[in-house]
Amino acid sequence: MKEYINEMLQLQNNLLSLFKRNYPTVKHHNLLLDCLRIGELDVHGQEWLFKKHGKGLKFKRKKPLPELIVDMHNYFSEPDVLDEWRLKQYLDSLSVSYSKNDVRNCLNELTLACV
Repeated sequence: MKEYINEMLQLQNNLLSLFKRNYPTVKHHNLLLDCLRIGELDVHGQEWLFKKHGKGLKFKRKKPLPELIVDMHNYFSEPDVLDEWRLKQYLDSLSVSYSKNDVRNCLNELTLACV
């Protein structure tokens, strides 16, 4: 599980960095008030689409397959934030089997390790 978490955090960091570079006119990263509703990014030759929702963006990798999902639904400006929803969305997009308890326990362990 921890390997997937590390992959996801790296992806979030890459996506946020490229988003800021490609869309420099977006200044309000906490609420994304001045953000496009939809857009796309090229991440090292991969095609990623994004859609604004709520206080965040949902990224979907279209090419190459499989389609991956990184849903930064809140705390968009903080790419090291991870919650149960983000992790489940990512794991589901990878077709990884997991239980809710696995996810919760792993996130709790990470939280305790950071305290």
